[in-house]
Amino acid sequence: MRFQIMWRRDLPGTEFVPFYETNDIGEAKDFAMRLAFEESNVVYVYDTKLGQIVRDFDAPIHRE
Repeated sequence: MRFQIMWRRDLPGTEFVPFYETNDIGEAKDFAMRLAFEESNVVYVYDTKLGQIVRDFDAPIHRE
């Protein structure tokens, strides 16, 4: 899977863990937004193909 939704609770001593994986950037964005809606969650999307955090979901580099 190309995109990993990384998640952790906003508590001291907790680390990010992969929560969900998908090949679709739209699905990754939707899932991350829903997960981040809860205040105690910290979430980011990681692009395993590029080896970087997704900062712009509409960027063409994530659609290749």
